[in-house]
Amino acid sequence: MQNSTQAANAWRILFLLFLANLFNFFDRTIPAIIIEPIRMEWSLSDFQIGIIGTAFTIVYAIAGLPLGRMADTGSRSKLMGWGLATWSALTAVNGLVGSFWAFLVVRMGIGIGEASYAPAANSLIGDLFPAHRRARAMGIFMLGLPIGLLLAFFTIGAMVKAFDSWRAPFFIAAVPGLVLAVFMFFIKEPKRGAAETVQVSQDKIDRPIRRVLAIPTFLWLVLAGLCFNFATYACNSFLVPMLQRYFQLSLPDAAVATGIMVGVTGLFGLTLGGWVADKIHQRVASGRLLFAAFSLVISTVTTAWALHAGRIEIGVFVAVFSVGWLFAYNFYTCVYTAIRTWSSRACGPRRWRCSLPGCTCSVAGWGRWWWVGYRTTSPAPPWRRPAPRR
Repeated sequence: MQNSTQAANAWRILFLLFLANLFNFFDRTIPAIIIEPIRMEWSLSDFQIGIIGTAFTIVYAIAGLPLGRMADTGSRSKLMGWGLATWSALTAVNGLVGSFWAFLVVRMGIGIGEASYAPAANSLIGDLFPAHRRARAMGIFMLGLPIGLLLAFFTIGAMVKAFDSWRAPFFIAAVPGLVLAVFMFFIKEPKRGAAETVQVSQDKIDRPIRRVLAIPTFLWLVLAGLCFNFATYACNSFLVPMLQRYFQLSLPDAAVATGIMVGVTGLFGLTLGGWVADKIHQRVASGRLLFAAFSLVISTVTTAWALHAGRIEIGVFVAVFSVGWLFAYNFYTCVYTAIRTWSSRACGPRRWRCSLPGCTCSVAGWGRWWWVGYRTTSPAPPWRRPAPRR
């Protein structure tokens, strides 16, 4: 038995991880915001727009497995530093390309860089914070998601308007990422398993990926991640063009409205959700997962109503959709933390702890965008039929 302790530099490292996560989602969101100018310049179909996200996701999913194993056996700080430098540099390259196919190839390269981050950061947080503070720490780390989205949706439309070019945001976004990459290399990592209450083995595991995928609980969590990410990433990718086409908003207005729905809600969902999840977990062992299931039911009902309500006021659409996204954010603090805690207690070996989130990101990443892009070429659902001008 070993004492559950928190690393002395835990909060400083968490802040750095949060900043990198913020720019991870900021960079990732840029194409979703400026996709209409790109579509018009290169005469793209919605199916091609979906392929952009699909290509990124497939590469991200495949790369997550070996990169997760690298984080298990090597330096997590160096892996995150090189990954951050790679995706930031390629983000700038995205602004230089002159064709759809070149843009697609660069996005795939960005997927490799970003795939290095989540498994290593998740593992590092688990070794920095004891179990009873882990959901709160993960909630703070995942605040990079809504704040990154918020900054992207609130500023990129203005950048495009100010520079009269959809390429400008790519150049601007690359700079802070390259600066943060330097700091990543100086992170002093804690000993693996330092925050655990139970001593676990560090022995080398034969064929760990196969053994992880053979665990029923893990497969159910992956299935949940697949369904959840299918919906969330598809919505994030097509909300701005949907608001432009159906509600006939300008690019800056559509981006700000989307920022409210998927960004502002996350500020509350991830902070309050992490706190509630920790409290429930203290009373019920499976409390985090039960809270996640309840939250996703609320999220499904509200977002489905908003998307199928037909011609409603934009304010009503934003309000109802925001409620759904507020509850949806509980998935990150509950399920991701459950994977980390469960793996350390039930699976034992520390060397699995980057492979588990790596597998989750990999399998859950498939099929997010291409299906939505394909469906937008089919007979229009209510939100695809243009609303009359007011």
